[in-house]
Amino acid sequence: MLISLQKLNQEADQRLTFNETIQMDSLLKEVPGLIRLEPVQVKGQVVKLDSHLIEADVEQSTRAALTCSRCLTETEVPVNVRWTERFTDVEHLAGEAEEREIHFVDNELDLTPYVREALLLALPYAPVCREDCKGLCPKCGINRNAESCECQIEAIDPRLAKLQELLKDK
Repeated sequence: MLISLQKLNQEADQRLTFNETIQMDSLLKEVPGLIRLEPVQVKGQVVKLDSHLIEADVEQSTRAALTCSRCLTETEVPVNVRWTERFTDVEHLAGEAEEREIHFVDNELDLTPYVREALLLALPYAPVCREDCKGLCPKCGINRNAESCECQIEAIDPRLAKLQELLKDK
């Protein structure tokens, strides 16, 4: 998603608005548990704040199908993100300034890496299909949301297992 700085400079109000759709299919191979990702709707504006400072204010939204981290079923989640980044076309002005990083750009501003980064940060690390998901039985492997099992699961701390043996002897 390229924004031409020349076109931005030609605008009377030094502002460009955009509304585009970006495919991020490469994330399917990179993000574990990501099954499907709809095209990302990206809209926002690029504003020239002063002669060498440009700000991009962006909203993006999509839907992602992920594997539930507890029961391994497919679950769909909305992903909505808003972010702002600043850019400059003068190399010595780029870097950390006022608790905010200013990125150096040449003739074109490519927002795709920033859209990708915001999307990766917004995806849930351990998605769940619902808050009360019971997960899989660790013994027989059935989905405890759909069925119940009679498995006896005793979680004994291995450090205390010797104490359990003392109780069995009596």
